[in-house]
Amino acid sequence: MIPDLDFIFAFGERLEYLRSHRGWTHSFLVLPLLALVIALVTRRLFPHARVAVLWVFAAVGLATHIVFDWITSFGTMFLIPITRHRFALDWVFILDPVFSGIVAVSLLAAVIFRARGRLLAGIGSSLLLLYLGFCAILHARALATWKAIDGPPAGARVAALPQFLSPFRWLGLAEHDGEVHAAFFDIGPFARGDGSPKPPTKLSEIWKSLADGYPPPGRVRVRRWRKPPPSPALRAAYALPEVRIYLDFARFPLATVKERPDGSTDVILQDLRFLPWFTGPWDRESRFRRQPFVYRVRLDAAGRALEQGFIRSPGSR
Repeated sequence: MIPDLDFIFAFGERLEYLRSHRGWTHSFLVLPLLALVIALVTRRLFPHARVAVLWVFAAVGLATHIVFDWITSFGTMFLIPITRHRFALDWVFILDPVFSGIVAVSLLAAVIFRARGRLLAGIGSSLLLLYLGFCAILHARALATWKAIDGPPAGARVAALPQFLSPFRWLGLAEHDGEVHAAFFDIGPFARGDGSPKPPTKLSEIWKSLADGYPPPGRVRVRRWRKPPPSPALRAAYALPEVRIYLDFARFPLATVKERPDGSTDVILQDLRFLPWFTGPWDRESRFRRQPFVYRVRLDAAGRALEQGFIRSPGSR
């Protein structure tokens, strides 16, 4: 878990968190030095251990952490300082209960039955690799299914992103000329959704909402949102350093430009990777007023930023 301590450097700022999380501490190029630091610190606790052995264990642990972050869709900058590009395989949801369950049960069993700890750890590792292979196969199938449904142009940015609680549920995203297309779908054998879920208002409604929100490929409803045309307000917003940080993080950003009665203009940015299954983008067709990673800039008539930041509450306007 040491690589995830990078959140400390964000100092509680969400924008800085997006800029720095899964950065330097997740770099394969920084790994040898970070592993050495961990080995030297550990040596102080275990003075009879060899630094070389401790370094190997630290390096393997760090590399495993980086790879397991790579398989998600959040994006990992594992080639810093050469590039800040975020690499993502899109195989597994950021918080996957099956993945976490295999790890937790394997570790617990190895602790309880110490005499067979090595065997149990090996079984757990094998199950984990089999599950990841299964997810990789499902991702390839989901991506092919989405391309067949949407027909994106050659060279367009296209992705099939894993979803909450099921390896069979996916969000397809594709950029077209002046538009972004999206659809939620389920490639599993028990898919029954109709693509028109109701927003859950309590915990007991989440399961039904999920089932309704992910139809089989034959019943998928592709949703299309126009990108705003170039404008002075949009250019002014995109020139802000804070917005550049957001856009470097976002893979499928959608901007919404709204003029206000007082002459100011709101530019709202949303990374559609984090679009909930039961609603649309913020201030377009959204039926739900709490969504993650929605960033707003308010500009005056001259294009100067009056205020900016993440929209945090359901009533924020």
